[in-house]
Amino acid sequence: MKNIKGFTLIEMLIVIAIISILASVFLVGLRGFRAGAYDSRRMADMQKVQSYLEIYYTRNRQYPNVSTWSALQSELVNSEVGISAIPNDPVPGQTYYYGIDSSDFQSYVLGAKFSTPDHSSLKEPTEFDGTVLGVNCDDPVFCVRF
Repeated sequence: MKNIKGFTLIEMLIVIAIISILASVFLVGLRGFRAGAYDSRRMADMQKVQSYLEIYYTRNRQYPNVSTWSALQSELVNSEVGISAIPNDPVPGQTYYYGIDSSDFQSYVLGAKFSTPDHSSLKEPTEFDGTVLGVNCDDPVFCVRF
């Protein structure tokens, strides 16, 4: 009779348990990276929308007189300045914020709710807190006024 060598059931269960533990630690660690990536995208999206608003301003000599993100999107797309869409928040169910100075339409605020409440951008001197032009900019909402 030949002696057949292989793994026992106990050895296989131990290996599976070790792999499961390592995978769960890895996936929990990725959660913070994902939130940071979302916040970086939000910053880039706000810069893109700022560029779109400046194009709009150049043509109309004022910023769009709207109060919601979806209304801003409609206004910019329908303004015939070559904008086909503006970005939306990467997390479903969340939205960006836009507020306009309704006295002269010469300044506005853009805001985004960050995933990480201790993000370094929330401590920047150019970042506003409180209500600015109708937008609640309390942390973790990052707001910049232009």
